[in-house]
Amino acid sequence: MEFNEHAGDAPSASFLTGRYVDKKEALEILASMNVHWTQRQIDWTAEPDADGLRKWPWFLDDKGLLRIDAGFIHQQFENKQLEALQRWQAMTHNE
Repeated sequence: MEFNEHAGDAPSASFLTGRYVDKKEALEILASMNVHWTQRQIDWTAEPDADGLRKWPWFLDDKGLLRIDAGFIHQQFENKQLEALQRWQAMTHNE
């Protein structure tokens, strides 16, 4: 499963906060979660592919700055944690 497999899915209002952050703030959010990405890694999430689609749902605001909802960042890592927990629980129940 790719890290951003669900990034293209329609967003659920349950995790969107309405707080839009730039790349620097996105790195700070990740660091607060003890996820220490480099600038290059966060840039990768915003780079458009050949079809113009980004790996994460970054958008240009009215000033031309890339922004993303802070809740999306949290949701990506919470989803991975839940998946890991489910795999772990399945594994421990099979033993």
